[in-house]
Amino acid sequence: MGMNPRGLEAKVVRQKDLDVAVVEMSGDVGWPAALRVSDFIDLMGTLGHYDVLYAILDSSGGSTVDSWGIHHFLKTLSPPRYGSLVLITGVCSADAILIALAFNQILMRPDAYIEFRSLQRAGTTSGSKSTGLLARLVAQRTNSQVEEVFRWMDKNKKLSAAECLRLSLCDAIV
Repeated sequence: MGMNPRGLEAKVVRQKDLDVAVVEMSGDVGWPAALRVSDFIDLMGTLGHYDVLYAILDSSGGSTVDSWGIHHFLKTLSPPRYGSLVLITGVCSADAILIALAFNQILMRPDAYIEFRSLQRAGTTSGSKSTGLLARLVAQRTNSQVEEVFRWMDKNKKLSAAECLRLSLCDAIV
């Protein structure tokens, strides 16, 4: 098992005939907080072979750069034999939504929620570009209009697990 004091833990467990990589991610994203992209990549490198990637996520976001880095790493990773899934156990907010969207399936606990907030940072174009990219990814997954997702962000809209399921933002409530 690989452990990291910054809210990351990973191990490979044997379930029936499958090797399952279990990655727990909790806390804020980015330096000096919990989930940093460099730590995530290093930890994933310690896992070796696995057939399924299963992640547990509880994060209110933080760093757009680290969130995009984790998203990009997961999307470019050689896909596990049986895919990947993430379980949102509490909050998944702002930048952390990018991490969840990198997985094949998104599962949620009944009391979990996804909260939209604008990723724009004062005086930066990278924040507005990231907000636009996030809005497009969410719109694509939910079959919504990008403008509707922008309205969710403007209102700091919080979606319950049931609402996420209805919108196809998650695949199941467990």
